[in-house]
Amino acid sequence: MNTEIPDFNRDDVATPAALEGWLRDRGLVGPDDAVDADVFVAARALRAALRDLALANTLGVAPEPNRRAEIDSALAAFPLVVRAGSDGPGFAPAGTGARRGLSSLVAVVATAQAGGAWERLKACRQETCGWLFYDASRNRSSNWCSMQVCGGREKSRAYRRRHAGREDA
Repeated sequence: MNTEIPDFNRDDVATPAALEGWLRDRGLVGPDDAVDADVFVAARALRAALRDLALANTLGVAPEPNRRAEIDSALAAFPLVVRAGSDGPGFAPAGTGARRGLSSLVAVVATAQAGGAWERLKACRQETCGWLFYDASRNRSSNWCSMQVCGGREKSRAYRRRHAGREDA
C-alpha cells in the first residue's frame, strides 16, 4: 500500500472518502460500499503494520514484541478464510464492504508468506520514504526503493560523513 510519501507530505488515503475512492479504483469495493471511521482507522493501522513487516524484511530483524502485538491486532481487523480453489487451498477475504476489500490485501500477504515470496517484499530504509518494493536481486539484499533516489541520498551522506573534516590538498 504505497499510498503515503512523507518526503512530499502526500497521503493518497488521508480521509475516509479518499480511501473509499482508492478501494473503488482497484475494484476492492462495490458502488454501495462506504468507508466508515472504524474501517478508516483500521486501514491506516494495517498500512503501518505492513510497512513495519516489510521493513523487518529489509533489516533482517523481527519487530519488537510490543510492536508485533500491534501488528497482529491490525491484521486481525481484516479476517480471512481458507477456501479450496482450482489450484488447491488458499486464503480469501472474509467480511463485507470495505473491510472485505482490505481483507483481500491481507490475503495477498498471507499467500505470499505461505508461498515463500513474502521475504522479498521490503520497505525502503530511508526514514522519510518507507516505500514498499519487491526485492528482485539475486541475493535478496536490496535496501532502497531506488538507487537513483533514496540509495543515492544515503551514499552521498555516507561519503560526506567519511570526508567530513578532511582537508583537500
